[in-house]
Amino acid sequence: MFLALGGFASSPAEAQAQDAPQDSVRSLVSGGLSREFILHRPANAGPGPLPLVIALHGALQPAGMMQRYLDLDAIADREGFVVAYPKGMNLLWNDGRSSIAGFIPLLHKRDDGRFVLDVLDTLVAEGIADPSRAYLMGFSNGGFLTAYVACNYADRFQAYATMMMTVPVGYTESCRPSKPVPILLMNGTYDPIVPMFGRPTPGARLMSADATAALFAQLDGCAAPDISSVPQARITRWNNCAPGAAVAYYEIAGGHQPPAQSTDAVDAFASVLLGPRRSGLDAPEEIWSFFKRFGGAPAAEIAAAAPAAAAPAAVTSNTRAAAPARTATAARPILREPTTIASAWQGIVPEAETPDAGTPAPAAFAATGATPGLNRPLAPGAPLPLQAGFGQGGFVQAGAGQAATPAAATRLAQVPLPPPSPLRARAASAQ
Repeated sequence: MFLALGGFASSPAEAQAQDAPQDSVRSLVSGGLSREFILHRPANAGPGPLPLVIALHGALQPAGMMQRYLDLDAIADREGFVVAYPKGMNLLWNDGRSSIAGFIPLLHKRDDGRFVLDVLDTLVAEGIADPSRAYLMGFSNGGFLTAYVACNYADRFQAYATMMMTVPVGYTESCRPSKPVPILLMNGTYDPIVPMFGRPTPGARLMSADATAALFAQLDGCAAPDISSVPQARITRWNNCAPGAAVAYYEIAGGHQPPAQSTDAVDAFASVLLGPRRSGLDAPEEIWSFFKRFGGAPAAEIAAAAPAAAAPAAVTSNTRAAAPARTATAARPILREPTTIASAWQGIVPEAETPDAGTPAPAAFAATGATPGLNRPLAPGAPLPLQAGFGQGGFVQAGAGQAATPAAATRLAQVPLPPPSPLRARAASAQ
């Protein structure tokens, strides 16, 4: 969230990177506003559309700083894909909560989800990007926007990745992607900005990190996960999912910083506010390894990575592709549209103990006796309320009408959460 602190120390390198021949600052009009993004094209790129990764920066973090911070460009040069770094207005994103970046009231409307799609459409129309190999990733505030796009425009990108983000509890009801969503999630066990056990924010109450991963596993129809460990991290992978889908959850023993191959003095300085940045495991390397399994990747490669899940149809593009037609349907709101400063802070302000009129209480409440007042502020030391659709047994319960067949109903009935972390003891209030 506060990674702009590191931007001052890196500004000469950032300027040098943006002056490089393969980098350019592009502009477009989105929603009647002039918006910009940095475009990195790999060195010695061949002709024809290339895979595209759109990377969204965190709150108060310049796009150029995000570019240097991740060092994603080096992987793009090696693997031959294009990277776009969109610029948020005032270094912030309207990320699907009812406030900008979760802490500024949403008084000036802007559709940053549409801006992301406009960047994709522009690069596809120019023959730069292959729409069958387009991927979206985001850090912190940008990770929230990434999850919002995944829920509302799932068909526009082949895979998604979030770093240091947990979704609002409202996503248990509002996130209904049009297709299974391949997604990788990373969270830090010592993150003071987006704690892995969840927290209330002015825009929404946030789920825990493992509940967020399990929600996407439920949406993707996944069976039990496989769990492995690497130094300073534990990885939970759901590979036995609906065709073309997978979920990976990286629990990093670090703070609000993605892991890198190496760290330096700037990372140490930022750790004072953000928690430690771990070295060894490299976030962009892991993300790209996940991304390239989907979309234009060979079907045999996908089958080898997830043998129990059928591979999606491979799509390739060797000619200039037209931008996909845009849907006229507006994205579903995550929370009610705020109209005043007070209502923009919903998620902190206590709400009624009964659901909105006409909305039946989730079945989980009948089983657990939990209150439907999910957006009430936490009293100090009080246990976290159970989230809609989550039972006390540690399983995600399938929503009504989600399973179309008996087999699908069996598969979606219970999606196991990862076991408690060996890296950090889970507090009783987070069970």
